[in-house]
Amino acid sequence: MARKPNTSHTKTSSAKSELGLSDLRVRLNFLEKENDKLIKQIESSRTKLNKLNDSIQEVSIQIAQRIAPFRQKIFKLDRQIHEVFKEIFTGRKLGKKSRKDIESVYYYLQANGLISPQQISFEREVFEVDEAGDSHENNYKGRSHHEFTEDINKPDRDELKKIRQLFLRLAESFHPDKVTDTDEKEYRTEIMKEINLAYQNADLARLLAIEKQQELESVIDRDSSDDLTRHCAKVESENAFLKEQLATIKQQLKLTKKTQQGEMTAVFKKITKYGGDPIGEALREVEAHVNVVEQLHQFVIDFRDRRITIQEFLRSPSALMQQQMSEEELMLEFLSQFQA
Repeated sequence: MARKPNTSHTKTSSAKSELGLSDLRVRLNFLEKENDKLIKQIESSRTKLNKLNDSIQEVSIQIAQRIAPFRQKIFKLDRQIHEVFKEIFTGRKLGKKSRKDIESVYYYLQANGLISPQQISFEREVFEVDEAGDSHENNYKGRSHHEFTEDINKPDRDELKKIRQLFLRLAESFHPDKVTDTDEKEYRTEIMKEINLAYQNADLARLLAIEKQQELESVIDRDSSDDLTRHCAKVESENAFLKEQLATIKQQLKLTKKTQQGEMTAVFKKITKYGGDPIGEALREVEAHVNVVEQLHQFVIDFRDRRITIQEFLRSPSALMQQQMSEEELMLEFLSQFQA
């Protein structure tokens, strides 16, 4: 009598295999949805960061244009004041004590931000000015927004490797020289511009989006556990890098908002929204500073020309410093943050 085939083991194995495939399909679906979500979040966060940087740059340009005449006047007065002091030290006969007292006034004015800092030296010019008229020893220069953005953490080695691999894969698929048709070559050239830009910016999310958009992914056999396993590993690895990229962009956005430029740009936009002119308010403070420097210039000229005594000369700087200079200096320091 022939033995009946044992089908129970086959059915069990088949059921287990199908269950494994089902789990892999669920896992892959989850990873692909997570991948899409991460790419969208990165694109959204990057858009916010770009808009914020554009706003900061816009405010920077507006301030630079409106403050330029004041800054030029301040630099001109500053240079003239140093020249007058040079004439005093070299053209007048001064006793040891008088010279020391005048030097004290000279450094006092520098220390309190009324004139730019420099040492007393008459063998060579120490106050150099570039072609644009800006002092290399300018006391009002601050840390620019460009310098800040360059401090942001760059992608690590593993992420750069991942980005390069994807870039090479896309470049291999879309290189214009691989086709002869004019329209197709032009189409591929445009895609390669996007690919190159994303690669230069180390933008893994954008490269992956291009890959998905152009349907470069190979067809996955959803009935093959090996294919599903390999693809799960691939998407999972991509997601890990995307999470790091998203965290980096969010950190960039957070830090940019907290910079002086970011905070003041937000205030400027809010005031402007309600019809205010925040730059105009700031420039009134700058104009007040210019007036004080003009008074100082005349004050030093008067001493050089002997219209005031040395006792009056030693007293007057203190009176000038009582005109709320600290607030004006802070305003100038703030405005300088927006200079490119």
